[in-house]
Order: sequence, then structure tokens, then C-alpha cells
Amino acid sequence: MVEVKVVKHCHVCPPPGSVPTTHVPLSFLDMFWITLPPARRFFFYNFPHSTQHFMDTVFPTLQQSLSLTLQRFFPLAGNLILPPQPDQKPYILYTSNGDRDCQPQLIAAIAESSDENKRDYFDILVTDYPRTRDAKEFYPLVPDLPKSRLLPDGGRAFALLAIQITLFPNRGLCICVTFHHGVVDGMAAHHFIKSWAAASATISASAMVWSLPYHDRKTVKHPNGLNIQYSISWGELFPIMDKSVKDLAPLNTTRATFVLTKTQIQKLKASVTSSSLRVSGFIVTCSLIWKCMIKSSIITQENHDDDEIFYLLFVGDCRNRLKEPLPPTYFGNCLDICIVELKKKELLKDDSIDGVVEAIGNKVKELEKEPLKMVEKWFLEWKRCDETKRLVTVAGSPKLKVYDTNFGWGRPCKSEVLHVDNSKGISLQESRDEEGGIEVSLGLAKTRMDRFISIWEHSLKLFCS
Repeated sequence: MVEVKVVKHCHVCPPPGSVPTTHVPLSFLDMFWITLPPARRFFFYNFPHSTQHFMDTVFPTLQQSLSLTLQRFFPLAGNLILPPQPDQKPYILYTSNGDRDCQPQLIAAIAESSDENKRDYFDILVTDYPRTRDAKEFYPLVPDLPKSRLLPDGGRAFALLAIQITLFPNRGLCICVTFHHGVVDGMAAHHFIKSWAAASATISASAMVWSLPYHDRKTVKHPNGLNIQYSISWGELFPIMDKSVKDLAPLNTTRATFVLTKTQIQKLKASVTSSSLRVSGFIVTCSLIWKCMIKSSIITQENHDDDEIFYLLFVGDCRNRLKEPLPPTYFGNCLDICIVELKKKELLKDDSIDGVVEAIGNKVKELEKEPLKMVEKWFLEWKRCDETKRLVTVAGSPKLKVYDTNFGWGRPCKSEVLHVDNSKGISLQESRDEEGGIEVSLGLAKTRMDRFISIWEHSLKLFCS
């Protein structure tokens, strides 16, 4: 594992006096995500400059632009407050009292390899399949959120944002953003990150954001006017949020990124013959990856139940789908959870993806027609599917446009999320090299990854030749 030496550590907050003390209530859509570990997103950039150049000319700009950006996205500079009584609702508190523990962490680190091949190490991290990478090599690049704090009234305060910038001298750098999913979803988080990048590239308050965030969470309403309440055990939450990411680094797990080109996606769509649904690139990509994931999990054909049910979970943005639509700049969680159920025999078919496409497509259609239909059952349904050990979750989306995140050094040469290392998750994003292509990242045990690659290559020949 690469050695990382921290050379600078600082706390960043909005400019003094620019944001008053503010309480932000959580919506019922935020509450579901409180129980999940923080989200972590990597952005790798080519940066052929020295450590001294970075510290003297780049880091001060990143620090100043982050402060300006947090002025507009102030909830991330606050804390998630869990009241002492479970029946009291959590909320976000931003305070300008200068408490260093309440301010986001910005860390500058220098990557130092134990050998002389530092450039090779960076190149390995940003590569795509056919090369696989040891999953644990990403973990030194990830910042932890500060530990939660016990408040005088017995409540608990959780920090919401941490950023680490790891420099690979004369080759590149990595910006890793850790954020609390209970406060923002992927669209909101990337709105913040892109705004910070724009501010860094211009250092101009007028050009700081593409568009201003919309903070009024009281406008988030259930389509049928229901008042959704979730029962959450705070005691179970603390260990999840406070555990160091270094303790989570997996053993014997490899990561790889598989790219479907625009042409391959068009051929996948053309191979679907029985569906009357609108077949998107997202649907056919998820269908193919899910089939390959399930096939790679099966070592022997003995004693298999063809009617065994497998599950795929993905999320859909609801901002423009609600009866009272929210602006695209809404800064919070506004996701619906969709769970696809399919029998093993359909997933194991070699000559067709039609059944898988139909199942996923129907869930997309339900999302578009009646969003949040099952919101009050989210906890129970996710738990039920997860306990079967046959659930695969999809993170990210090509619509997030992660490769548009430009801090002034050009587009990222690679972007990934951390949490796909447990064989239960995959992540999707747009291709960095071609409009209309899709990248899929996943992590599997070495032997299973070898099986997956073989199955993937066979599937591409079958459906995309």
C-alpha cells in the first residue's frame, strides 16, 4: 500500500460574517440516508508539477475558493445534529462561532511510494480494464470525517464534509471528497464540487457557481401528502459514521473499470427484440453488468434453484417528477429507490438480455409514472433484499457528468467512487473519452474478478459484435 504523508492540515469555513447561524430541518427523504456510511468520490488529474509549486501556487487557491463556495453551500460547513431523544428530529446546524470542530477539513497530502515508481503508481490508479488494481491502494487517499462529538444536552454532532488532496509529485494529483449522504445526494454533492472547481479556476465570486443552490427542504412533500416517519437507532449509527476508512480496506479485492462505447450500447439496444419499453443506455448497461455479476458468483452448477430470486437496487432523481417539482439545484436528497426482482434462470440466459431489460425497464417506468410510491417501505425492503446476500446496488449515474469537474487543470483523467469493493455494488458514470459511452466500476475478489472478465468478454462478443 502506498505511503501518504500529510504535509498540511487546515479547517475551512465560509468568509467571516457571510452566513448567519442557521437550522436546516431534514426532509423525510434525507432521513433514509442517515444510516449509511459517508460517500467518497475520487477525482484524478494530470498535474506534472513539483510539490513546492503545488503548495505555493495551487493549494492557497483551493483553500480560498472552497471558503467562497461554502458560503453558498453552507450546510456542508455545519453539523448534523442528532438530538438526545429518538423522537426528536435530526437537523443541520450551521454556526459561525468559530468552533474548529464544526468546520470542514481540507488536507494536503504527498504520496510517497516505497519504491521508485511513483509515476507508475498514479498510472495504475487511473487505468481501466484490462488492468485490475488492488482495492486497498485507494484507501490512503481518503479522508475521514472528524469524529462525532457529544453535546452538552446529550445529543451528538456529526461533521459533514472532508477533503483530501494527494499529490503525486511531477505526475498528478487526486482530490477525494467525503460527504455525509444524509445531507445531500449525488446530484447535490456534484453541484457543490463543480461549483468549487469553477471558483478555483476563476477566484471570482460572480463566476463561483454555475447556479445557486436551493436550500428550502420544507418544500419536499410526499406526493400523497403522507407524513413519513422512520424509526432509527442512534446507537447503531455512531459506529458506522466514526469508523476510520483505513479500517475498512478490503483484503484480496481488485477493482476494475469497464467501458461500454456508444457503438456497443447501440448494439446492445438493437439486440433487445421483445421489449415495448423505451430502452436507454442505463437500462442495457445495468442489464449486462447484472447478468455478468450473477454468473461470476456461481462456481458450480450443482444444487442450484433456477427460481431463486436476485435483486438489483438503483436510485432515480425525483426533483422534476414530484407533483410539486423541485428546482434542479435543490440541495438535499431527492431520490427514489427502485428494486428489481428477477429469477436466476432469466439472469443466466446466454443468448438474450430481453428479460433483464424488461424487468429494469418496468421499474424505470414506474419511477417516472409514480415516484416515491414505496417510500414508507424503503427500510424494510432494502433490509429484506440485503439479508438474502443476493442484492447488487447501483451507485452514480452518467447524468452526473463527473468529467466536467475542472479546477483549471483540465478534465479529470479518472473519477471513481470508493464503495464498490464489497461485491455488492457497482457504479456508473459517463465515459471520459466518448460522449454516449458509459463506465462501470466494481470490486471483486481476485478469483471472481477473473471469472467476471471472462464472462464480460464473452458477452461483448455475443451482443456487441
